[in-house]
Amino acid sequence: MQKNLVWFRNDLRLYDNTALYQACKSEKDKVIGLFIATPKQWNNHYISKKKISFIYYHLVSLQKELLKLNIILHYHESTDFLNSIEYLIFFCNQHKINNLFYNYQYEINERNRDYLVKKKLSEKGFCVKGFHDNLLFPSEEIRNKKNETYKIFTFFKKKAIQYLHTNTPTCFPIPAKRKPDRDIFLNSISSNDLILNFNKNIFPIGEKNAVKRLRNFFLHKIKNYSFERDFPFLDSTSMLSPYLSAGIISSRYCLIMILKTNNNISSNVLLTSSWFNQILWREFYYHLLIRFPKISKSESLVAWEKEINWTNNTKYFNAWKEGNTGFPIIDAGMRQLNELGWMHNRLRMITSSFLVKNLLINWREGEKYFISHLIDGDLALNSGGWQWSASVGCDSVPYIRIFNPLHQSKSFDRSGNFIKKFIPELKNVPNYYIHQPHEWSSKQHFKIDYPVPIINYNDSRKKSLSIFNQARLKFKK
Repeated sequence: MQKNLVWFRNDLRLYDNTALYQACKSEKDKVIGLFIATPKQWNNHYISKKKISFIYYHLVSLQKELLKLNIILHYHESTDFLNSIEYLIFFCNQHKINNLFYNYQYEINERNRDYLVKKKLSEKGFCVKGFHDNLLFPSEEIRNKKNETYKIFTFFKKKAIQYLHTNTPTCFPIPAKRKPDRDIFLNSISSNDLILNFNKNIFPIGEKNAVKRLRNFFLHKIKNYSFERDFPFLDSTSMLSPYLSAGIISSRYCLIMILKTNNNISSNVLLTSSWFNQILWREFYYHLLIRFPKISKSESLVAWEKEINWTNNTKYFNAWKEGNTGFPIIDAGMRQLNELGWMHNRLRMITSSFLVKNLLINWREGEKYFISHLIDGDLALNSGGWQWSASVGCDSVPYIRIFNPLHQSKSFDRSGNFIKKFIPELKNVPNYYIHQPHEWSSKQHFKIDYPVPIINYNDSRKKSLSIFNQARLKFKK
């Protein structure tokens, strides 16, 4: 009989968990689990309180579900990754572990940690088994003719669809209940961060709730998703991003639901599926993170970015963070982020574009602010999204793309339903004027407690285009 340890990280689930499934393949083997929290490391990485709280509550839920399978989940709190390595080695020795199972993480610090763990445990005679559980496709399979990682999403998507035609994905089932263990005991999970920092009515706890949300999305929302997904006042998105980020549900399961709904792997279906795009963007950014570790260090993928003279305007930055820029759609989006720890995807693009292209504030400042507030914060997606908005990452569109907040507001929140929800001081402004409330205020001689726009959009756009163009030209010299 072997003793197997499953080292849980961002994979807090039973269904379709590669490491857990592989550890439980033999009925004779004893299986236990371990999660090592690293508050100091999380703090250094600016992980939000909402996400940390979300993780802790799901750990409690996971522990209860594992116990039903007669698998005990141990919990330990270390300060950082280095300290967690020492504890993991101690734990393996203490519990006489034979095999360690875990699913890979791809951020640079996590990769370095896992390398040291494998090296040190292997030297001591332990068998260490890692799995690419967080990816839909092996990164070496989705490459161009030069065997390089794709830098353009459309090309990546076409190759991914080709791969799916000959490699149908499958999910691992929940392991069978194991024989009772006399030594089993409940290692309670407790932490100073174990307080409810998020709205559990919006983000309910538990893998079963995540699965229920996924299935309800396909039952009630998927048909209209491509038409409604850009309107933040509609309940049209899946709201699964926090669960995907913490590994409560797998992206593989999401992909299989898409395929099941359409009964086949039709290229036309996948090419036109807006939700498939969202799942694939996630995959795309992870492949980039693996190929370019510097992304973990907030380094851009284009060299000419170093020639951009970013501004350091604290007043503008604070107005953006607090949702007081005077541009209603920007402010409503930022207030949604501050209140819920989540922001509609269309608003993430608009608000990030505004910070970088109109306020000319370094995209890294926005990247840090988002990750420190998002309940679905994910380094690969967050950094990839910010570099996309700043036109300094992998993008087929150059720096000329700048979102006009007024046009975006009129296009995606015409009646101002979303704006008024998060900016109550504009509740008396007629819908026609909601996008430019001070125009109405001036005509009516009615004072509103809402800031005037902090910049002139047209002037800021011209300035941004000039600065970005000069940076590229200067780099070429």
